[in-house]
Amino acid sequence: MSNSVRVLSCSTAHAASNTSQTIVRHYTRLLQLWPKDALRPNQPFTKAIEHRALPYGVKPLSESPAAISKNSEQNTAPAVQLDSKVELDNIRALYSLLDNKFSKKYPITQAVLKPTSNPKHYDRLMQEIERAPKKSWLQGKIDEWKMKIRWQ
Repeated sequence: MSNSVRVLSCSTAHAASNTSQTIVRHYTRLLQLWPKDALRPNQPFTKAIEHRALPYGVKPLSESPAAISKNSEQNTAPAVQLDSKVELDNIRALYSLLDNKFSKKYPITQAVLKPTSNPKHYDRLMQEIERAPKKSWLQGKIDEWKMKIRWQ
Protein backbone atom coordinates (compact mmCIF):
# COMPACT_ATOMS: atom_id res chain seq x y z
CA MET A 1 0.00 0.00 0.00
CA SER A 2 2.79 2.38 0.88
CA ASN A 3 4.62 1.76 -2.41
CA SER A 4 1.53 2.48 -4.52
CA VAL A 5 0.90 5.73 -2.64
CA ARG A 6 4.54 6.74 -3.14
CA VAL A 7 4.37 5.97 -6.89
CA LEU A 8 1.10 7.87 -7.21
CA SER A 9 2.49 10.91 -5.42
CA CYS A 10 5.64 10.84 -7.58
CA SER A 11 3.62 10.66 -10.81
CA THR A 12 1.33 13.45 -9.58
CA ALA A 13 4.35 15.60 -8.71
CA HIS A 14 5.86 14.89 -12.15
CA ALA A 15 2.58 15.85 -13.89
CA ALA A 16 2.35 19.04 -11.82
CA SER A 17 5.95 19.86 -12.71
CA ASN A 18 5.25 19.36 -16.43
CA THR A 19 2.14 21.53 -16.19
CA SER A 20 4.08 24.27 -14.40
CA GLN A 21 6.80 24.14 -17.05
CA THR A 22 4.15 24.37 -19.77
CA ILE A 23 2.58 27.38 -18.06
CA VAL A 24 5.98 29.07 -17.74
CA ARG A 25 6.72 28.41 -21.43
CA HIS A 26 3.37 29.82 -22.52
CA TYR A 27 3.61 32.94 -20.36
CA THR A 28 7.17 33.59 -21.56
CA ARG A 29 6.06 33.25 -25.18
CA LEU A 30 3.05 35.51 -24.62
CA LEU A 31 5.25 38.18 -23.06
CA GLN A 32 7.59 38.08 -26.06
CA LEU A 33 4.78 38.19 -28.64
CA TRP A 34 2.52 40.78 -26.98
CA PRO A 35 2.53 44.05 -28.98
CA LYS A 36 3.88 47.26 -27.48
CA ASP A 37 1.29 49.73 -26.22
CA ALA A 38 2.02 53.03 -27.95
CA LEU A 39 -0.85 54.81 -26.21
CA ARG A 40 0.20 53.86 -22.66
CA PRO A 41 3.90 52.95 -22.76
CA ASN A 42 4.23 53.26 -18.96
CA GLN A 43 1.35 50.84 -18.26
CA PRO A 44 1.52 48.04 -20.81
CA PHE A 45 -0.71 44.98 -20.53
CA THR A 46 2.44 42.87 -20.28
CA LYS A 47 2.78 44.06 -16.67
CA ALA A 48 -0.54 42.37 -15.85
CA ILE A 49 0.62 39.20 -17.59
CA GLU A 50 3.94 39.31 -15.70
CA HIS A 51 2.11 39.74 -12.40
CA ARG A 52 -0.11 36.76 -13.18
CA ALA A 53 2.89 34.61 -14.20
CA LEU A 54 5.13 35.59 -11.28
CA PRO A 55 4.01 32.75 -8.93
CA TYR A 56 5.12 30.26 -11.59
CA GLY A 57 8.62 31.74 -11.69
CA VAL A 58 8.34 33.65 -14.96
CA LYS A 59 10.89 36.44 -15.09
CA PRO A 60 9.66 39.88 -16.23
CA LEU A 61 10.91 41.08 -19.61
CA SER A 62 12.83 44.05 -18.25
CA GLU A 63 13.11 45.32 -14.72
CA SER A 64 14.88 48.04 -12.86
CA PRO A 65 16.95 47.06 -9.79
CA ALA A 66 14.30 48.62 -7.51
CA ALA A 67 11.57 46.50 -9.09
CA ILE A 68 13.68 43.35 -8.73
CA SER A 69 14.14 43.92 -4.98
CA LYS A 70 10.41 44.72 -4.64
CA ASN A 71 9.47 41.48 -6.42
CA SER A 72 11.85 39.43 -4.29
CA GLU A 73 10.13 40.84 -1.20
CA GLN A 74 6.75 39.90 -2.66
CA ASN A 75 7.96 36.38 -3.44
CA THR A 76 8.69 35.74 0.23
CA ALA A 77 4.96 36.01 0.98
CA PRO A 78 3.12 32.73 1.58
CA ALA A 79 2.30 30.93 -1.66
CA VAL A 80 -1.31 30.71 -2.74
CA GLN A 81 -2.85 27.54 -4.11
CA LEU A 82 -2.25 27.56 -7.87
CA ASP A 83 -4.81 25.93 -10.15
CA SER A 84 -3.11 24.87 -13.36
CA LYS A 85 -6.39 24.18 -15.19
CA VAL A 86 -7.63 27.72 -14.56
CA GLU A 87 -4.22 29.09 -15.52
CA LEU A 88 -4.21 27.17 -18.80
CA ASP A 89 -7.70 28.53 -19.55
CA ASN A 90 -6.37 32.04 -18.91
CA ILE A 91 -3.44 31.38 -21.24
CA ARG A 92 -5.83 30.17 -23.97
CA ALA A 93 -7.82 33.39 -23.56
CA LEU A 94 -4.64 35.47 -23.90
CA TYR A 95 -3.68 33.62 -27.09
CA SER A 96 -7.20 34.28 -28.43
CA LEU A 97 -6.76 38.00 -27.76
CA LEU A 98 -3.30 37.97 -29.33
CA ASP A 99 -4.64 36.31 -32.49
CA ASN A 100 -7.63 38.71 -32.71
CA LYS A 101 -9.93 35.69 -32.63
CA PHE A 102 -12.93 37.63 -31.38
CA SER A 103 -12.60 40.57 -33.75
CA LYS A 104 -12.48 38.06 -36.62
CA LYS A 105 -15.44 36.10 -35.27
CA TYR A 106 -17.53 39.21 -34.51
CA PRO A 107 -16.49 41.87 -37.04
CA ILE A 108 -17.54 45.46 -36.44
CA THR A 109 -19.97 46.81 -39.03
CA GLN A 110 -19.67 50.16 -40.77
CA ALA A 111 -22.81 51.32 -38.96
CA VAL A 112 -20.90 51.07 -35.69
CA LEU A 113 -17.71 52.63 -37.06
CA LYS A 114 -19.50 55.53 -38.75
CA PRO A 115 -22.55 56.52 -36.66
CA THR A 116 -24.92 58.90 -38.41
CA SER A 117 -24.63 61.46 -35.60
CA ASN A 118 -20.86 61.84 -36.03
CA PRO A 119 -19.46 59.74 -38.90
CA LYS A 120 -15.85 60.94 -38.54
CA HIS A 121 -15.61 60.39 -34.78
CA TYR A 122 -13.60 57.15 -34.85
CA ASP A 123 -11.38 58.35 -37.71
CA ARG A 124 -10.44 61.43 -35.67
CA LEU A 125 -9.96 59.30 -32.57
CA MET A 126 -7.53 57.00 -34.41
CA GLN A 127 -5.61 60.00 -35.77
CA GLU A 128 -5.32 61.39 -32.24
CA ILE A 129 -4.13 58.03 -30.89
CA GLU A 130 -1.47 57.82 -33.62
CA ARG A 131 -0.28 61.37 -32.86
CA ALA A 132 -0.29 60.94 -29.06
CA PRO A 133 3.13 59.27 -28.59
CA LYS A 134 4.84 61.99 -30.65
CA LYS A 135 3.41 64.90 -28.65
CA SER A 136 5.37 66.78 -26.05
CA TRP A 137 3.93 67.18 -22.57
CA LEU A 138 3.06 70.83 -23.29
CA GLN A 139 1.31 70.00 -26.56
CA GLY A 140 -0.69 67.31 -24.75
CA LYS A 141 -1.82 69.83 -22.12
CA ILE A 142 -2.74 72.41 -24.76
CA ASP A 143 -4.81 69.83 -26.62
CA GLU A 144 -6.46 68.83 -23.34
CA TRP A 145 -7.43 72.46 -22.68
CA LYS A 146 -8.74 72.82 -26.23
CA MET A 147 -11.05 69.87 -25.64
CA LYS A 148 -12.52 71.58 -22.57
CA ILE A 149 -13.32 74.83 -24.38
CA ARG A 150 -16.23 74.91 -26.80
CA TRP A 151 -15.34 76.89 -29.89
CA GLN A 152 -18.88 77.41 -31.22
